[in-house]
Amino acid sequence: MDEVNDMNKRDFKNFITRRSSIWTLSLCITGILVLGGIAALNGARRTKDGEVQTETELGQVAYLGEDAAGGANDDELFPTLNKDDEEDMAQASGSVVEEDASMTNPVTDNAAESAGTDNAVDDNTEPADSLTDEEMAGTNGTVDNEVSDTQDAAEAASGNTISEQALIDAGVNFTEQESLLWPAAGTILIDYSMDGTVYFPTLDQYKYNPALIISSEAGNQVLAAAKGIVETIRVEDETGITLVLNIGNGYKLTYGQLKELAVAEGDVVDAGALLGYVSEPTKYYTVEGSNLYFGMTQNDVAVDPVLYLE
Repeated sequence: MDEVNDMNKRDFKNFITRRSSIWTLSLCITGILVLGGIAALNGARRTKDGEVQTETELGQVAYLGEDAAGGANDDELFPTLNKDDEEDMAQASGSVVEEDASMTNPVTDNAAESAGTDNAVDDNTEPADSLTDEEMAGTNGTVDNEVSDTQDAAEAASGNTISEQALIDAGVNFTEQESLLWPAAGTILIDYSMDGTVYFPTLDQYKYNPALIISSEAGNQVLAAAKGIVETIRVEDETGITLVLNIGNGYKLTYGQLKELAVAEGDVVDAGALLGYVSEPTKYYTVEGSNLYFGMTQNDVAVDPVLYLE
């Protein structure tokens, strides 16, 4: 009887064990199936969401493309010009250029009319050479315009040298035995000095001096020291209006700090003839005061005028 009970217990235990194994296996399979289904559903959902997103993006792109090109396709968005289109564009460009040209023609015509008006005004304008010193000076009583005209004339004739034949024909022939007239009333303020330096008060320095600095009141007459031909007239920073008188045989006289000239380039002047007047000093001689710069050269080498002055 006990043996029967023991067998029944073993059978019941084995039954329970098999039944537990089956349930466990069933539960595992069920869990796997459930997880697989969940994964499949998630994958399907993701795929669907991706397709929807892709369709949405494609729709947005298509919408933007249509909005930008008015519903045009890719070929319409980025058209390729054919030969006919290029010819049409060329003709259109040509018409635009013609219109621009037609717009500029009136301006050209106006410019021509203006030029004609200017020429008419110039024709009615009196030559500057016919004006007197007083008219050129204006209300200020100066001859600034004369200085400007003189400078322009000097620049135009710069480098001019009187030929020996012209000097001979004019009877200009200074020699060492002759003497020079005093060019202006006054006394020597700074001596000629090429052997050593002399002091210049305005510059506050010592330097060589190739000419005489003759103290003379502004407005005093400046005379030709010998017969000669006016070779050049120019304007210098240091000596203002400067005149070079060729007196022949390589000798030349240089007059500086002049105004109101009475001669022009090429004029033949006799000894004692009026050349102009002493001007106010330039900035190089403000301390020294008004003066006449009087230099002399022989073959372009400075010599002491005192050796020839009376």
